[in-house]
Amino acid sequence: MIWKAINAVVKTISGSPFHKIISNNILVLNILGTKTGKTYAIPVSYLETEPGMLFCITDRSNVWWRNIGHNQIIKMRYKGNLVDARIDVNSKDLVVAIDHLSQLCNHSRVDGFFAGVGYVEGKPIKLDIERVAPNMIPISIQI
Repeated sequence: MIWKAINAVVKTISGSPFHKIISNNILVLNILGTKTGKTYAIPVSYLETEPGMLFCITDRSNVWWRNIGHNQIIKMRYKGNLVDARIDVNSKDLVVAIDHLSQLCNHSRVDGFFAGVGYVEGKPIKLDIERVAPNMIPISIQI
């Protein structure tokens, strides 16, 4: 229940003039439900690896990622703007999951906390990343 309230606040901020508070770390994906036809706004933490190339990662137990088709075009709220993006899920490649999770955890300790990755001397624990990565779904985004 608390996540529903937090997500509602994040979604509101992402489309407001105050988006700069969260825009460097959070974007909102608009995913169309394959069964319901309903659009779901999903806030995710992201990392931009090069201009226009981003990725995020989500826990495998979250079901929303299953609605993403291969190289699907979606709308997303990015840095305050509603933009088109090409999105792709890689649910089978553990190497990619480890790489994306490592980069996200190096970028933000908040991502490490939510993934269950600990830190030693400010660096994510590699064994923790390798332990949790099989439960993660890497998602690539191109704008």
